[in-house]
Amino acid sequence: MKINKIKKIVIKIGSSSISSILNGLNQSNINILVNEINWLKQHGVKVVLVSSGAISMGLHVSGKQRRPVKLSQLQSLAAIGQIELIQAYKKLFHKKNKDIQIGQVLLTNDDLVSRERYLNAKNALDELLNSGAVPIVNENDTVAYDEIQFGDNDILASRVANLIQADLLVIFTDQNGLYDKDPSKHTDAKLIEKIQSDDPLLEDISHDSSSSSGIGSGGIRSKILAAKTAARGGTSTIIGKGMLKNFFKDLFGNNLQMTIISPNQKKINAKQTWMIDNSKPKGQLFLDDGAIKALLMNKKSLLPVGVKSFSGNFQRGDLLSCMNQDGVEVARGLSNFSSVDVERIMGQKTNCLNQSLENMFEENLIHRNNLVII
Repeated sequence: MKINKIKKIVIKIGSSSISSILNGLNQSNINILVNEINWLKQHGVKVVLVSSGAISMGLHVSGKQRRPVKLSQLQSLAAIGQIELIQAYKKLFHKKNKDIQIGQVLLTNDDLVSRERYLNAKNALDELLNSGAVPIVNENDTVAYDEIQFGDNDILASRVANLIQADLLVIFTDQNGLYDKDPSKHTDAKLIEKIQSDDPLLEDISHDSSSSSGIGSGGIRSKILAAKTAARGGTSTIIGKGMLKNFFKDLFGNNLQMTIISPNQKKINAKQTWMIDNSKPKGQLFLDDGAIKALLMNKKSLLPVGVKSFSGNFQRGDLLSCMNQDGVEVARGLSNFSSVDVERIMGQKTNCLNQSLENMFEENLIHRNNLVII
């Protein structure tokens, strides 16, 4: 891997690597992280850091020994800890290189589901990167229920990688990478150095509890899912022991033990990535075999004649799931018609469409340019 081919990197670091309830910030590890990012910046690479740690820092500052269960208490701790975390990053970056500015970006799932907010987030991150700043991204734990409940940033990092169309996603862990077995239990466990994102072995490792490598709070499953998500946007994923001096120098010098998960499918565009990874379909279209063939094999748009039934209440421009007759999702796309109009036109040929429809200018229910195959 050559650094001159890498323009943008997303780095994800977990709570256990940078903070603890008892001791607070791990100054040694954060220093290493800041030095690594500074090295990348000196080599012309734009970097986004996805950093956990707000809740654990909030626990430490508040003098609490146990993570509470009550949602409002977790939200309060996140608000307190996030300030401590971002101040620590600002101080260390300023000490290392006064020319590097940092920008705090807090996201929730809703920010990436809404197309408008998704684009706003993308524009903000692009502007920060183009100005030379290092965006530091975290889940907005103060308001995001799901993110507090699951408490893992692997998937967020992969979505940010797709958002900015990164070349590389790097997930720092406490192991050298992914193993075919749990290295703490099996002395014959082997490091997986290179693997394609669609290799069945990844699924086996993800679902085999005995294969857990104990890397971070999310474990193997979330990291593999993150790599698969990033791969859809054409991004390779590195999983490796991050708190090492000269991590990136060794990586680009081919002197690093790690796992690289490479995309092995056709890269899809940013809009298609958003449709799959971030957005929630507002309805379902159930297609006949002819329509399925037109979408999957002939790469055509979806016409009303191929729709046998539908579910949901949706408007023109909403995202819909395209299902086969077995109820399996085969594609997603943006509808040119509301559910009211779909009820009128489904099963009809183009020349039979009623001119009283809300959208009388479109003959495609979903145009190919607004469609992605699952």
